[in-house]
Amino acid sequence: MRLNLSDEPLTAELLAESLGRSDSTLIGVNGTSMHPTLQMGWRVYVRPVKGADLKIGEVAVFRGDRYLTIHRLVWKEGSGDALRLVFRGDYNRQRERVDASAVIAKVVAVEIPGRRKGMERVVSLETDVLARFYRIAFGVYRLVRPILPPPPAPGSPIGPLGRTVRAAFAGIERFLALFLSERR
Repeated sequence: MRLNLSDEPLTAELLAESLGRSDSTLIGVNGTSMHPTLQMGWRVYVRPVKGADLKIGEVAVFRGDRYLTIHRLVWKEGSGDALRLVFRGDYNRQRERVDASAVIAKVVAVEIPGRRKGMERVVSLETDVLARFYRIAFGVYRLVRPILPPPPAPGSPIGPLGRTVRAAFAGIERFLALFLSERR
């Protein structure tokens, strides 16, 4: 979900500056990649956060190539200076791997438009079924990682077991997305 500000690299800097001065900012979003968690026309309240401080399952704002993106943190790879964060929109299957330094803020609340002007509601963004799933999956992975075979080198093909695990994981993601609240 791209932020409805502009496609200029300066946008990320302006947002970071605004967050530094106010500790919170309200931003309008457009796009469908985070549907139904975030919908077109809604606005989100964001607070500054360091990428390393994000918890699996939280929704964050990060710098893309030429735009800002709001997606959910689904995995962490590496540690320390080599920490890479894996984000995914709730409605799409594509994952983005970004450096922890690309994260600007996390979404803490959503302003949902009312039927008439002045009837907006502000709802805090709480842990949902997808966030719980990602946290449990990551916790299990950290427990069994010492007994797992080493991961294949980047770019090399994965085996049949790896493909099966990825397909099962993606199927569970799609199934659980059905239980996300359409209207908050």
